[in-house]
Amino acid sequence: MSSTIADNLNPALDAGSWHAHVTTIDVIVICILMLIYQKTKPLAIPASLPGPKRHFFIGHLNHAIRTWDDWPNETTRLCKLYKATWGGPLPNLGGLPGGYVYISDKDSIKHVLSDEFDSYIKGDIWRKVFGELLGEGIFTVDGAEWRVHRKLMSTMFSRNLLRRSAAAMREKLEQVLNIYRIKASENGSKGFDIDIQEVFFCITFDVSSSVILGLDFDTVVNQQQRFHRAFDELSSLCQKRFLDPFFEIKKFLNISWRERRIKQLAILVDDFAMSVIRDRRNEINARDKSIDDRFDLLTKYIEHAENNKEEVSDKYLRDVLMNVMLAGRDTTACALSWTWYELTRHPEIVLKIVDEVRKVCGVGDGADCSFDTMNQLKYTHCVALEVLRLHPPVTNDPRYAKRDSRLPDGTFTAKGLGVDMCFYAMGRKEDIWGSDALHFKPERFLKEKEPSTFKFPVFNAGPRMCLGKPLALMNMKLTMAILLTSGLQLDDKKGHSGDYLWSLVQSMKGGFPIHVSSSPI
Repeated sequence: MSSTIADNLNPALDAGSWHAHVTTIDVIVICILMLIYQKTKPLAIPASLPGPKRHFFIGHLNHAIRTWDDWPNETTRLCKLYKATWGGPLPNLGGLPGGYVYISDKDSIKHVLSDEFDSYIKGDIWRKVFGELLGEGIFTVDGAEWRVHRKLMSTMFSRNLLRRSAAAMREKLEQVLNIYRIKASENGSKGFDIDIQEVFFCITFDVSSSVILGLDFDTVVNQQQRFHRAFDELSSLCQKRFLDPFFEIKKFLNISWRERRIKQLAILVDDFAMSVIRDRRNEINARDKSIDDRFDLLTKYIEHAENNKEEVSDKYLRDVLMNVMLAGRDTTACALSWTWYELTRHPEIVLKIVDEVRKVCGVGDGADCSFDTMNQLKYTHCVALEVLRLHPPVTNDPRYAKRDSRLPDGTFTAKGLGVDMCFYAMGRKEDIWGSDALHFKPERFLKEKEPSTFKFPVFNAGPRMCLGKPLALMNMKLTMAILLTSGLQLDDKKGHSGDYLWSLVQSMKGGFPIHVSSSPI
């Protein structure tokens, strides 16, 4: 009988053990899910803050994904709609910080970029997203690291560098014009078509390479140069990580095409940069006489370190060079492309520029297009500023709250929150620029020597003010002065829509086809 009782009890005991086993697994799973949620949940953003429709956990991510390709226009629309700071929560995962607020007023810009500079930083997200491209360079670091970069780079941007850069830019422009004059002569009245945006990217890449690396890749002629192409693609692919919450997992497991391609491109870019750095060190160590004539930043950095008996690693130099290449090349190429977009639509402005250039610089072989002369082109300078107002190369620039704070309008910014500065929207706001804010009107800048950097933050503002601002404006004025008096006519016969391709910089969608002919102005 006892065995019968035992036999009857066993099933009950087995069922109980199984029930306990399942409950334990459930608890473990629930605990893991709760832990993941706690680590990735959105920041608490008051419901009173205006913004797109919010959803559980993902916040306004769905809206951002749907409108991402047109994000500068969308943020401009919402800035106009809400007429105040707006935003919403997001997951705290990958390139997403748990939430964003979007600002486009002068007081808030001043607060973030100057008054509370140390409270709003680039943060870890920039290093995660752009690590393979920018490393630990000036655009991705904060605090003491950034100050070291800034102090050293400030000593490099001398007036002599600007003058040598102007000479390099003029030489490259003349090279392009000589090619086009021959081609225009061969084609007669038919002329020929070019993508002037691609031409500007090649020109600025060659000039930046000359100024930064001391090399001329001559991509104007050889557009398939591998480093040139790899640099472009790597920049574009890294930027796409911002809206991918799982890019770090994909990167770690090497399971997406994009992450595998980024790894391949990073190797190519690194190998090339390191070889250039090693070769330059060898030239300097051998006291090669050609070094005495170099003015590029790479040489100056290495010599500065040697003269001050400081150790500077190849990795440090690589990061410095990639940061400056990105800033000096892409932004200027986009600015020049949008300059020609506006000039093809405003022939009356072209005539004013040409008249000023003839009076100040002269034309032909005897023209004086030096850096110092470019500073005398007052109206042409205003044209450059107006292009940048309506078409800032960097349309949106985020910072991340290092600690709890408040914007001037009272908006609470919790630690970790993203604060996106909407520069594109600011250039179109009537409360900043007046009722004609959407009109291309260079004369608006004749009334003031230089606009406030917090009203016009195209070159950033405060301690992170762009060191390359004089160089960028000089290149814009120099290009207008030389091309508009070249004896070649550059027309937009296909009529570009004005649509942009948005990534780190705002380029023209589909390039910018231009018809070139021999007809002078």
